[in-house]
Amino acid sequence: MASLSKTKHLFGFTSPRTIEKIIPELDILSQQFSGKVWGENQINFFDAIFNSDFYEGTTYPQDPALAARDRITRAPKALGFIQLKPVIQLTKAGNQLVNQKRLPELFTKQLLKFQLPSPYHTQSPTVNFNVRPYLELLRLINELGSISKTEIALFFLQLVNYNKFDEIKNKILKFRETRKNNRSVSWKTYVSQEFEKQISIIFADEVTAKNFRTRESSDESFKKFVKTKEGNMKDYADAFFRYIRGTQLVTIDKNLHLKISSLKQDSVDFLLKNTDRNALNLSLMEYENYLFDPDQLIVLEDNSGLINSKIKQLDDSINVESLKIDDAKDLLNDLEIQRKAKTIEDTVNHLKLRSDIEDILDVFAKIKKRDVPDVPLFLEWNIWRAFAALNHTQAIEGNFIVDLDGMPLNTAPGKKPDIEINYGSFSCIVEVTMSSGETQFNMEGSSVPRHYGDLVRKVDHDAYCIFIAPKVAPGTKAHFFNLNRLSTKHYGGKTKIIPMSLDDFICFLQVGITHNFQDINKLKNWLDNLINFNLESEDEEIWFEEIISKISTWAI
Repeated sequence: MASLSKTKHLFGFTSPRTIEKIIPELDILSQQFSGKVWGENQINFFDAIFNSDFYEGTTYPQDPALAARDRITRAPKALGFIQLKPVIQLTKAGNQLVNQKRLPELFTKQLLKFQLPSPYHTQSPTVNFNVRPYLELLRLINELGSISKTEIALFFLQLVNYNKFDEIKNKILKFRETRKNNRSVSWKTYVSQEFEKQISIIFADEVTAKNFRTRESSDESFKKFVKTKEGNMKDYADAFFRYIRGTQLVTIDKNLHLKISSLKQDSVDFLLKNTDRNALNLSLMEYENYLFDPDQLIVLEDNSGLINSKIKQLDDSINVESLKIDDAKDLLNDLEIQRKAKTIEDTVNHLKLRSDIEDILDVFAKIKKRDVPDVPLFLEWNIWRAFAALNHTQAIEGNFIVDLDGMPLNTAPGKKPDIEINYGSFSCIVEVTMSSGETQFNMEGSSVPRHYGDLVRKVDHDAYCIFIAPKVAPGTKAHFFNLNRLSTKHYGGKTKIIPMSLDDFICFLQVGITHNFQDINKLKNWLDNLINFNLESEDEEIWFEEIISKISTWAI
């Protein structure tokens, strides 16, 4: 149980990073520790996930019990997926989660039930919390048309009581209007000034008392106080952005703002009309009975007539009259998956027209400034778009997860390459990372050649891998250089991995577009020449310089 006594604004779940990442960890917790006492098994649980295939990271924490609590007692517990007392056991919602059945609907129900205060988060004596944060965020997106991550950080986090909704909405509108009429300062300066203003309002008591001590720093200056609070608010905004996207009720527009998915507007309207805005006043037992059961919150798809109407909209040929509600939900889910596949196909065909090149380059610029909602995800997505725009593939598949509107939702699963391309006479995988230095080598040094080996075993023609990072680390460079020279059975023999920086890839794309790339043999010859140069080079630095020098002529 936690107290809201020191909390002045809303908080998002910063661990795990996305709501979907709860699934494999809860699966391990359930399979290996169900029926056991949580307090006695925290270190054992962390060891189990640390040694799992999906764990991201290489450093064992100093306090593994704390790391275990950080992963379980935040989002998984608060959203009703796990019960930890008297012993560990999955709830009804948790079982549905690990079975991965209709996840967007489940995420919607559990996120919209999250409330402040609750028996898990007791009321503050100074701030009158009464809110379901994700319900009000959905309402705000719906009424404003869209909302940016910056606006979530600056204003939405202040919506501690649903009665403040209009006040917060008007603050956002004023923020937009003021910027529209005042371009005398840069956007960065404008936002920075607004953060200082809003933080001074939120933490008025601390500012008045000049109490600027924070947990994160011994520096007690006002400037450091504002900087720390701004960082925390941005982290919470990022968390809200990621988690609400798991519902697939929202998507991302061209400006990378959240908006309601056109396919889900009726579902959103239903929720906003029929879901109680109050935080329910329940005992611990009553609250857990409510929280643990997904069916305690009604969505549009629980209504037989409404879901049948939705199915008919997607496929009028289907006879829905005799469908049971659960079968209707499964059918709707299948139709939405088909719709998603068609959206991706249409997107690839549109990208081949090369009319989106400027937008692709603009997104790369935003990625380099880290001005996108999820940098690793958008890097995967945008590089996929770039290869699709170069065209002349028989098939191109980005293994990242997309929403119903075809916008990127989650990065590729760990057991798959980020992008797979079949050019007919040869195939290529593309691996993408935002990591750097030793971390890059530790994270990518095994998975990249393993995925390459999987490709070699899958195809009956030549196979290649292009590795892209903002900066290729020396260890990564040396590792791929040597793997290309030495036959390794596990990786399908000698690998053919070509590393390049993000800036070099952007140049690669521009060269292909400028010279109207059409002949796939030019790409294959370029890759072959670089691999042959690798075999003859004295060291990896000479080879890497050759890669860079040959980018400007690859499509000529």
